[in-house]
Amino acid sequence: PPRKIRPDSDVFCNREMRMGALSAIGFDMDHTLVQYEQPAFDKLAFDGAKDKLHYSLGYPKEVLNFEYDHTEWIRGLIIDKKKGNFLKIDRHKYVRI
Repeated sequence: PPRKIRPDSDVFCNREMRMGALSAIGFDMDHTLVQYEQPAFDKLAFDGAKDKLHYSLGYPKEVLNFEYDHTEWIRGLIIDKKKGNFLKIDRHKYVRI
Protein backbone atom coordinates (compact mmCIF):
# COMPACT_ATOMS: atom_id res chain seq x y z
CA PRO A 1 0.00 0.00 0.00
CA PRO A 2 1.15 3.57 -0.63
CA ARG A 3 2.70 5.43 2.27
CA LYS A 4 0.40 7.88 4.03
CA ILE A 5 1.33 11.55 3.48
CA ARG A 6 2.28 13.41 6.66
CA PRO A 7 2.03 17.17 5.97
CA ASP A 8 3.72 17.98 9.29
CA SER A 9 6.99 16.32 8.27
CA ASP A 10 7.01 15.57 4.52
CA VAL A 11 8.66 17.76 1.89
CA PHE A 12 6.80 18.47 -1.34
CA CYS A 13 7.93 19.71 -4.74
CA ASN A 14 5.44 21.14 -7.19
CA ARG A 15 7.58 20.84 -10.35
CA GLU A 16 10.60 19.21 -11.89
CA MET A 17 13.57 21.26 -13.02
CA ARG A 18 16.48 20.61 -15.34
CA MET A 19 19.39 21.73 -13.20
CA GLY A 20 21.73 22.07 -16.18
CA ALA A 21 19.71 25.02 -17.48
CA LEU A 22 20.17 27.07 -14.29
CA SER A 23 22.67 29.93 -14.12
CA ALA A 24 22.46 30.40 -10.34
CA ILE A 25 21.49 28.20 -7.41
CA GLY A 26 20.10 29.37 -4.07
CA PHE A 27 19.10 27.52 -0.94
CA ASP A 28 15.91 27.82 1.08
CA MET A 29 17.56 28.52 4.40
CA ASP A 30 14.62 30.19 6.13
CA HIS A 31 13.42 26.83 7.48
CA THR A 32 10.17 26.80 5.50
CA LEU A 33 10.89 23.44 3.88
CA VAL A 34 13.34 21.75 6.21
CA GLN A 35 14.65 22.34 9.72
CA TYR A 36 18.40 22.67 9.23
CA GLU A 37 20.82 21.84 12.00
CA GLN A 38 23.28 24.68 11.89
CA PRO A 39 26.19 25.06 11.80
CA ALA A 40 26.40 21.36 10.83
CA PHE A 41 24.50 21.94 7.57
CA ASP A 42 26.68 24.93 6.70
CA LYS A 43 29.84 22.90 7.29
CA LEU A 44 28.52 20.15 5.03
CA ALA A 45 27.95 22.69 2.24
CA PHE A 46 31.36 24.30 2.86
CA ASP A 47 33.18 20.96 2.70
CA GLY A 48 31.31 20.01 -0.47
CA ALA A 49 32.30 23.32 -2.08
CA LYS A 50 35.96 22.72 -1.20
CA ASP A 51 35.86 19.29 -2.82
CA LYS A 52 34.25 20.65 -5.98
CA LEU A 53 36.71 23.51 -6.23
CA HIS A 54 39.67 21.15 -6.08
CA TYR A 55 38.53 17.88 -7.65
CA SER A 56 36.15 19.23 -10.31
CA LEU A 57 37.40 22.73 -11.08
CA GLY A 58 41.14 22.26 -10.63
CA TYR A 59 41.75 24.69 -7.79
CA PRO A 60 44.99 24.13 -5.82
CA LYS A 61 44.91 21.37 -3.19
CA GLU A 62 45.39 24.06 -0.50
CA VAL A 63 41.67 24.85 -0.66
CA LEU A 64 41.10 21.46 0.99
CA ASN A 65 42.87 22.82 4.08
CA PHE A 66 40.40 25.69 4.54
CA GLU A 67 38.58 25.36 7.85
CA TYR A 68 34.93 26.24 8.31
CA ASP A 69 34.16 28.82 11.01
CA HIS A 70 30.45 29.57 11.36
CA THR A 71 31.19 33.03 12.76
CA GLU A 72 32.79 34.09 9.47
CA TRP A 73 30.01 33.22 7.00
CA ILE A 74 26.56 34.56 6.16
CA ARG A 75 23.46 32.55 5.25
CA GLY A 76 21.35 33.52 2.27
CA LEU A 77 24.03 34.00 -0.35
CA ILE A 78 23.46 33.46 -4.04
CA ILE A 79 26.38 32.53 -6.27
CA ASP A 80 26.39 33.91 -9.81
CA LYS A 81 28.12 31.06 -11.68
CA LYS A 82 28.66 33.05 -14.87
CA LYS A 83 30.40 36.12 -13.37
CA GLY A 84 31.59 34.63 -10.07
CA ASN A 85 29.73 37.15 -7.89
CA PHE A 86 28.35 36.41 -4.44
CA LEU A 87 25.05 38.20 -3.81
CA LYS A 88 23.38 38.77 -0.45
CA ILE A 89 19.68 39.45 -0.81
CA ASP A 90 17.66 40.82 2.09
CA ARG A 91 14.14 39.81 3.05
CA HIS A 92 12.69 42.44 0.66
CA LYS A 93 14.60 40.92 -2.30
CA TYR A 94 17.06 43.80 -2.56
CA VAL A 95 20.71 43.05 -3.24
CA ARG A 96 22.92 44.25 -0.41
CA ILE A 97 26.10 46.03 -1.39
